[in-house]
Amino acid sequence: MKKPIVAAIAVAAIPLLMLTLIAGVVIAADENQRKNGGGAAAGGIGGGLKEGVGGKWRPWILKAGALCAKVTPAILAAQLQEESNFDDTAKGPVLPDGSRALGIAQFLPSTFATYAKDDDGNGKADIWDGGDAIMAQGRMMCELVKDAEKSGYAGGTIQLALAGYNAGWGWVDYYKGIPPFKETTGYVTDIMKQAEAWTVAGGGGSSRFSDGTQSWTLNNPRSVEAAIAWAKDHSGPSSDAQWYNRCLAFTAIVYGWNVSGVDFAIDHYSVVPKEMQHADRNPPPGALMYWDTGSRAGHIAIYLGNGQIASNDILRRGYIDVVNADMIETKWGAKYVGWTPPYFPHAG
Repeated sequence: MKKPIVAAIAVAAIPLLMLTLIAGVVIAADENQRKNGGGAAAGGIGGGLKEGVGGKWRPWILKAGALCAKVTPAILAAQLQEESNFDDTAKGPVLPDGSRALGIAQFLPSTFATYAKDDDGNGKADIWDGGDAIMAQGRMMCELVKDAEKSGYAGGTIQLALAGYNAGWGWVDYYKGIPPFKETTGYVTDIMKQAEAWTVAGGGGSSRFSDGTQSWTLNNPRSVEAAIAWAKDHSGPSSDAQWYNRCLAFTAIVYGWNVSGVDFAIDHYSVVPKEMQHADRNPPPGALMYWDTGSRAGHIAIYLGNGQIASNDILRRGYIDVVNADMIETKWGAKYVGWTPPYFPHAG
């Protein structure tokens, strides 16, 4: 986040009588790297992440890209390339106040503390832990998208969020749009261009699957919101290797059951009442999705929303990963059957 450099340049361009106001914005920038700083709407990027992008950080990028609907993995990956070239040991220049941006997402330490959690489970939230930093980046970008949407400023939701990440949301507010700083405009342009190149069609807000509206009332041990959160918390780098060929078991456990009570994933579609079976591509978040894989078992996964699912075996044998829902078709050649509410009539 090369923001404080931009702020210093900008002060010189503001009339003297405004310096008191602007100084307050500059001081606030470190506190609000959130307001210091995408989305698929208003000039945004939607879709999945091109295969191989992100290297060893890819699972974390996909996980962070599932935190909110409009911040996609491709945006986060392009941002990480711009910030540090995916280098978790990167250090920015020392700033006049003695601070410096650190790590793969180039956070100022005080800003990182606002968004950081121990996402990699090693006992501490650490700016040098790539997983922790990428997840903090995702949380911050989701907050910036909310700021951008509330502002009503022109320029595009993602673009405004990126400008806030780079220059500080105070400057976005001051200019009521993307600040006219060379570094910031270049930052936004470069990231949007790279994100477009790294975006693949299908999922992540694409037309292959879009969110329907939940209308069911069920009594699972976990609510839909809690189930989606549990699935995300146990996917990607947080997943263990116990899920090989256990897709139906995973979906049941996501909703708090010990067992599904059905032998094969594809059979679960049949035990759900027919009025709950849907063949369209508009599952509500929390729905169960089904595919005919050509094997007896078939496949089932939980729909997270925004075109994404939590699925076993799709990226790594035995592990759970968040991927675009259409990857079951494009990678495995499976046939989409449909979706149902998360109803487990034989579970226990």
